[in-house]
Amino acid sequence: MDNNQFNSNNNSNGSYNASQAGSYNANSQQNNAYQYDQQNPYSNNGGNIPPQGNMPFYKTTKGIIAIALSLVLILGLVYWGFNNFIGYTRIDLAKNVSLKLSGESGTATLSSSNVRNNVDYDKSNEKLKTFVNSIRYSVSKNMAIKNGDKVKVTVVYSESLAKECKVKVTNAEKEITISGLGEKFEDGSKVSSTIANKMKSDADEKMKQMVTLIDSTTWQVTPTYHSMYLLKSSTDKDYVVAVYDLTLLYKATNRSVHYYAYTYTTTGVHTNYENTSKVWNGNTSVRIIGNNLYGYGNFLQTTDHILISDASMIESNITNYSLFRGRTVSKINA
Repeated sequence: MDNNQFNSNNNSNGSYNASQAGSYNANSQQNNAYQYDQQNPYSNNGGNIPPQGNMPFYKTTKGIIAIALSLVLILGLVYWGFNNFIGYTRIDLAKNVSLKLSGESGTATLSSSNVRNNVDYDKSNEKLKTFVNSIRYSVSKNMAIKNGDKVKVTVVYSESLAKECKVKVTNAEKEITISGLGEKFEDGSKVSSTIANKMKSDADEKMKQMVTLIDSTTWQVTPTYHSMYLLKSSTDKDYVVAVYDLTLLYKATNRSVHYYAYTYTTTGVHTNYENTSKVWNGNTSVRIIGNNLYGYGNFLQTTDHILISDASMIESNITNYSLFRGRTVSKINA
């Protein structure tokens, strides 16, 4: 009896135990499932492919593509740098460009032949030498150049030859402000004594040549410097005229007369006269026809072709020569 009760209690306890065990096992399974999900966040994807939202960017498809593109870009830049810089010589072609000009401000001309340039490069490198020797020049202005003008000089070169010779040109243009051209004189009094004396010296040499053209078997000619004048034009070149008193001794009668002759120049008649190539012009010849002496060439004459021996008539008759017409006359002191 007691055993039955005991068994009954046992059954009761077993039922309790079973209930408790079932309840516990159920909770245990839920807890295990919860814990598994927490520990294995990829279980919903079969444990193979992680959700992209929870992955580092570099492991995603977009990340891999971005990295690949970046590598391609970097390699491209490296290749470009290798082809454009590594092994190339950088040269500034215009750094030492200058212009050598002469002439008169306002009428000077300019061309590529006036360009001077000492390019800095390794002259022992034959490829660089080949490239530099091939360059040429162009200028933005070539006529009526005056002081203060801004002229752009462009170094012209072959890009294909530069690539072949592995040259990277860093600069090929330079703007230069023109200066140093001769300025016209306002009048004869503005000619400096230094320039005036040089003009006289050049005129003396020319007059010596001129008088040798007069027949020395008939005449003995002695030239004496008298005066010098600036003949100025507002629209054209200016002239300088040097006047000489020519004493003419006629050997047949031993009698002498004197008349005025001149030599002239239109080159270098400006403040740079000393640094300019000059040309002085003139010729003389005399003959006696009947009882009259005639002078030919650059003798001063009146409008009716009478030779001048009166010094007071010099200035008023200089412009009778066709080249000098329309110009104002002022004296140069030398």
